[in-house]
Amino acid sequence: MAHVVVITGASSGIGRALALSWARRGARVVLSARSQEALERVAEEVRAAGGDGLVVAGDVTVEEDRKALCDRALAAYGRLDVLVNNAGRGYYAPTLEIDPAELEAIYRLNVVAPVRLAQLAIEPLSAAKGTVVMVSSIAGLVSAPRMGPYASSKFALEALSMSLRAEVSARGVRVLVVRPGPVATPFHANAVVTDENVGYRPPGHKPQSPEEVAEGVVRAVASGREVLETSAFVKVASLAARVTPGPMRWLSKRMARHSGL
Repeated sequence: MAHVVVITGASSGIGRALALSWARRGARVVLSARSQEALERVAEEVRAAGGDGLVVAGDVTVEEDRKALCDRALAAYGRLDVLVNNAGRGYYAPTLEIDPAELEAIYRLNVVAPVRLAQLAIEPLSAAKGTVVMVSSIAGLVSAPRMGPYASSKFALEALSMSLRAEVSARGVRVLVVRPGPVATPFHANAVVTDENVGYRPPGHKPQSPEEVAEGVVRAVASGREVLETSAFVKVASLAARVTPGPMRWLSKRMARHSGL
């Protein structure tokens, strides 16, 4: 039976690439984002790739829209195998300049929405022995100057995902945390910034393509993995954060001084 996959933030970037990767495997893909028009274009691509696409436009920070997303997926297909919490937004600013209202908005999208969608979807996911995919970031383990607002939301998502994984394991539901690094998407163009600076980028780095990340995620879900770090840069930074925290703190201070903070 073809899998039913709900993807938030599906109108572009990693979300769109995930939809097409699953479509090529014959999945029935439920597409969520705020733009109906953009989702309809992705749905056409999904059908052309061999899948079935259902558009459910809405804002995942709104409870009524979250419920409608789950309800329409179940009404259309009768099951749910994978919930991909991909929708998110960046916020880059020095900590002393954080706007509390902007921080709350980022947390509603990056933290509250994924947790609430997992709550709403847990019964059908349990019936299908399915998977919750939480799209985190290397910023969920490592922060740097100006990255605090965004990174803190991903740190929170990592902690909640760790608890959720343990709590739903008896139901047969898996939780996959995905940690991308820089990816060639509109993410940074859509981020909240105070001075056009979006934090640290490794010298000479080449962003991954969303298609590469998506293929890795689809394979990780199929194999039952719990964590996917999508590039060598992410793996090195993740290891350094755990093994050499002192030098990482020194580097962060040096970066702050060089950037004028």
